[in-house]
Amino acid sequence: MDLRQIDLPGIASRNARTFKRENHDRPSLNLSFPLDPHKKINLPPTPPTLLEQWFNFEWRIECFEKRLENTGFLREGFPEFNCNLGPDILAACTGSDLEFAPGTSWAKYRVKNWKETPPIRFQPDGYYWKAMARFLTLSATRGAGRWLTQSGDLHSNGDGLSALRGPQDLLMDLYDDPGEIHTRLAECHAVYEAMLQAHFDILHPLSGGYNSSWCSAAVKGRFATIQNDFCCMVGPELFDAFFKDYVNKESAFLDCCIYHLDGPGAVRHLDSICEAPRLDLIQWVPGDGNKPVAQWPELLKKVQSLGKGLWLYGSAREQLEMMDYLKPEGCFYTLQLGSREEAEAFAKKVETLHKTKRPVIVTKL
Repeated sequence: MDLRQIDLPGIASRNARTFKRENHDRPSLNLSFPLDPHKKINLPPTPPTLLEQWFNFEWRIECFEKRLENTGFLREGFPEFNCNLGPDILAACTGSDLEFAPGTSWAKYRVKNWKETPPIRFQPDGYYWKAMARFLTLSATRGAGRWLTQSGDLHSNGDGLSALRGPQDLLMDLYDDPGEIHTRLAECHAVYEAMLQAHFDILHPLSGGYNSSWCSAAVKGRFATIQNDFCCMVGPELFDAFFKDYVNKESAFLDCCIYHLDGPGAVRHLDSICEAPRLDLIQWVPGDGNKPVAQWPELLKKVQSLGKGLWLYGSAREQLEMMDYLKPEGCFYTLQLGSREEAEAFAKKVETLHKTKRPVIVTKL
């Protein structure tokens, strides 16, 4: 099932209302399911080496196409593809080398001394951006009218500098050379804007202006998910001094924006993060070994009280549990079900739940 079988403009229109927290009837629901739960997907042969598995983009897209043939979508569900080369792609596109493992990659730290390091610049002629541009172009071309391609997972600001310097050394730099770090953060932000703009310049002409993000939603306009996992290593004073302004700047660059809040150590910065006027949603990830998302009701309700929406995930039971204590405004839920019947039953439960939650308005005669 692909974009030809769904109402993409209608989905994007509802999602736009949800980003603005104007969806008073129900949350946005990104639902998917196998068309035939018993069908075996015959994927093309796996390339023999790890690097080929990462950089054989034709093979990666062919695998996606095979899976897509047996995938259905409901409500705001839609097909999308992620041109993923790992979380440190921003560092790689400024000159760092990447180490690859199954499912992830990371940058080799290259900064020994900031004073001896040239300015951080986007390298559009570098190996990694050329590879990413080819990957994005291939997905956008083959996916035109069939699927959306996600914008980049760009770990910028604190994460970007950490990928260059190493988190422990960067933490000491905040104390030892704050002026230099402010300069490097500004350089890193310029790379973030240049790289995202390069993504949009490739994707939007072939998609009618639509794209998704790794926090999935079909959006018409400039949409991405931002984050700063390094923030877990600093207290509120340092976060506000170095990183708070970049939440505002990064979200202001976009039409729709989600912030990935990762782990209990990041929660202390929630109020500062939510002060960014152009930030729309928070995705809360508790982290390994912690309670699942649904078991953080006070935190999730606090996000809504701060005027932001939520991008939520979990089992069907957990998502219904969250819908029971959260307002629908600004909420996106993403869920894979086991069959069309399960997806339709879940959607019906959601509609019934929110009909009972809507206030009854009595008009005086």
